[in-house]
Amino acid sequence: MGRMEIFTGQERRRFWSDEQKLSILAEAFDGTRSVADVARQHELIPQQIYTWRRQFRAKGLVAVSDEAASFFPVTIVPEVEADVEEPSRKARSRPSRIEIRCKGGRILKITADMDSDLLQVLIRTVEEA
Repeated sequence: MGRMEIFTGQERRRFWSDEQKLSILAEAFDGTRSVADVARQHELIPQQIYTWRRQFRAKGLVAVSDEAASFFPVTIVPEVEADVEEPSRKARSRPSRIEIRCKGGRILKITADMDSDLLQVLIRTVEEA
């Protein structure tokens, strides 16, 4: 016997008037919400909204200037030369880091100046977990 599929429920294909489509397009591109949010609200996929926009542009009903570029003010400042000695001083002031591999594949990353008693308790706790 061949395969048979039975579809139940309402047909999902809907028909939108041009006025409804233009209203949804205005909502989607007014800058307050994303196209995905508007599509979700109207139970559409975002690509459908972009398709409508392309179709209306071809008819001359939607202006191309809807996607006008926007610019932000930029100030160019001269580059400041970094002090070569400063990073090495900072590196010396930071304590060394140690990586300890425990049973079970867990890794502890600690500073070299950690108290040894605290370190023993920490390792024991991690290995027992």
